[in-house]
Amino acid sequence: MKRKHLIVLILITLLIGIGATVNYGISEHQNKQAVRSLGMDYVRKEYAESDPLKVTATCKPLFGGSGYQVVLKNSQGEAYYVIIMLGPERNLISVDDLTEDVRQGTSVFPCSP
Repeated sequence: MKRKHLIVLILITLLIGIGATVNYGISEHQNKQAVRSLGMDYVRKEYAESDPLKVTATCKPLFGGSGYQVVLKNSQGEAYYVIIMLGPERNLISVDDLTEDVRQGTSVFPCSP
């Protein structure tokens, strides 16, 4: 009888763990989609970029930092480097534009394409 209870407890724990992992994966995917969209909107507005933009990298640091790092490129190969902070409802909190610093070599962007 105790063995059956132990097996049921292990199965319930596994199911909860799998559910939490799937939920986190879906949420993270939705966050990255929102960040890509917000990054494209920011670059189009800030740089008056009319060329189609392509997201070449989207990263989130594992330790420290809560912003998403996005690298976008236009059709001429010019890259734009932005860090976007999202709110709890995937709303924009802040944008940190490192494009000029990275292009001049005074800053290193941790997320590379």
